[in-house]
Amino acid sequence: MPSDAVLPDTLTCPKCAAQMCIQRYPENDAYRCEGCKGLWLPLMAHEQLEERADKIDPEEYQGSAGPEPRTLMCPQCEFVPLIRMVDVKQPDLHFESCKECYGRYYDAGEFREVSEDPSLLERLFGRD
Repeated sequence: MPSDAVLPDTLTCPKCAAQMCIQRYPENDAYRCEGCKGLWLPLMAHEQLEERADKIDPEEYQGSAGPEPRTLMCPQCEFVPLIRMVDVKQPDLHFESCKECYGRYYDAGEFREVSEDPSLLERLFGRD
């Protein structure tokens, strides 16, 4: 799907096939699954919405359940498999990413966990 395409109001969750409803924010949109509470973030939304992670992803992260037993498909691009990615700063956290549209899928609570990781400067010099 081209990056300038208008996104639909709903998508199908790649994990549980429930409906994902759009949540509109000034910076970008996000989709929350009504079933498993997973989160789909379109291109660049993970960076643009990081400050709102607590509001966007309020669910408690349940921890890694290990690799998915099946390949998840991109809810935005038809028939494109998602690639499992690992957060280098938090190797116990992972998310799925699309190589076509660059969207990201996070399990419930994962986006908030990734967003709470302190930046490199904060880790080196501490918080003010």
